[in-house]
Amino acid sequence: MRLTKATKQWLVENMNVDKDADDETFRAALGKAVSENKLTPAKLMELSADPDATKANEFVDTIKSLDSKFDQLIAALTPKKEAPVVETKEVKETLVVETKEAPVVETKEVPVVKTPSKLAKMVALMGGTPVEIDGKDIDIRVKEAVDSYSNNKSTLLYPSRTSKGRPNQLAGQAVKHFGRTMETSSDLDKALAGVWAKFQILAVTPKLAGSVSRAWEMLNDHEKELMCHLAENEQWDDSKDERPRTVKGYKSREGGTGIKALIDDAGPAGSGGLEAAPIVFDDMVIETPLLYGELFPLVTTVPLDRGRRIEGVATGTITGGWGGVDDTAIALFNTAAYVSAFDTTIFRWEGAVTIGLDFLSDTPIDFGSHITRQYGERLLEDLDDVIATGNGTTQPEGVMNCGATAVAWGAATSLGNYESTRFGVTKPEHGAAVKSSAVFCGTETSYQRALAIPVGATDARRLAGEGGMANYDGYQWMQRPYKINESLTNAQIFYAILARYRMYIRRGIAIRTSTEGDTLIRANEILIVAMARYGGQMERAAAASLTTTAPA
Repeated sequence: MRLTKATKQWLVENMNVDKDADDETFRAALGKAVSENKLTPAKLMELSADPDATKANEFVDTIKSLDSKFDQLIAALTPKKEAPVVETKEVKETLVVETKEAPVVETKEVPVVKTPSKLAKMVALMGGTPVEIDGKDIDIRVKEAVDSYSNNKSTLLYPSRTSKGRPNQLAGQAVKHFGRTMETSSDLDKALAGVWAKFQILAVTPKLAGSVSRAWEMLNDHEKELMCHLAENEQWDDSKDERPRTVKGYKSREGGTGIKALIDDAGPAGSGGLEAAPIVFDDMVIETPLLYGELFPLVTTVPLDRGRRIEGVATGTITGGWGGVDDTAIALFNTAAYVSAFDTTIFRWEGAVTIGLDFLSDTPIDFGSHITRQYGERLLEDLDDVIATGNGTTQPEGVMNCGATAVAWGAATSLGNYESTRFGVTKPEHGAAVKSSAVFCGTETSYQRALAIPVGATDARRLAGEGGMANYDGYQWMQRPYKINESLTNAQIFYAILARYRMYIRRGIAIRTSTEGDTLIRANEILIVAMARYGGQMERAAAASLTTTAPA
């Protein structure tokens, strides 16, 4: 598109473009002004008009007009030729009638001629991109809001270190969640997460909007386009029966689809549109705990569609025997305790963050990155803590409360005590599919005491180190990772196969807000509380061993 001095001057005055900017910057600003209807087509034609080009085009048009009139004059003076008369011969009747097959008529597909848009014709008339190049029509497409953001992604890989700087045993492997390989968040993902969070905040905050319809009205055109794209083209959770599944676009229980169904469901008479789960938002929140957690990345996650309690079963191990002979009864296996209940209660997690009200007017990409990172960092610690020490009453049940075999240490840190804890989990529990998730877990002090075990009473060299010096940064003990969790006391240490820990996650993060109170009002801030649902426990108590009598 041609950039005239008048066009550049208008962009400098109305789109805040620096007058010394390059042509690419001016063209980008021009496209944005057209897409946002700040620059009308008529005004664009006026600004793009070149006096010299206009005169040249008038001369060309005059020549074309004369040429057309000469063609008409020649056609009028040329005499018309009469069509030749074709002689026909009479065919005599005969007794034998000869039949011939009808000739095959070839049909050719008539190409569909695409009519250029009005804007394309206008640009062509102004001397910009022609309507056709080499016989192919060139049309102009106005960019949508999602085209403003990069959507480049790559496979999400575990980093070399956890959030505390300790070695990550999964470093370099692809991150998986619900059996699905995760991808890095693109700029488009951050923008979609930001506009979704903003829409929820506006809808539940009386001071800002207070209703779904009012929240929709308060979004600008750019944000509305992002919301429409999210509701119609992005993946939404459709998990059922503990099986992960996603579906393209929002679909209500009544069969509605798209943004209208989402707004209707989120209204007073709806079925809970604001508790729906766009995958892009949930993935960005859970990304931080997955990448940098100590324990959470090793457990088995299961999706939950609804309900406050999961009812399941656990089975024991069938026993057998040898030595049976004829006429000897086979000893029957007692199934009285073979099948037991495996019921898991779902608990609500809440995370609160305070932000300035002015921050809501920031770009969707910045707001989305900030809000998901804040909740992700809070979840990072809380999920690890409940896996280790959850009480099972107000939060998921942790390993320390799962009924695992307890080993008495006698308030002494020794190699023998660690061996007793390690072999409290039998070899059959270390299946090939779960063995890599077997870890020790304790406090930083417990880890330091383990590495400080000397070779002997009179030999101060460290038993765990090569050359008498332990590898303190390795966080390994007895060929197993040593995880650190500060919700444990120094007296509490466990060894567990964490893949045997089942964590139920209900997708969809609900948001509540508050702008009341003297502190929030004077600071012009809003309190945002995100609510999610989790439940978890060890599948088998035999997959863990622990002590509560280590040195305090």
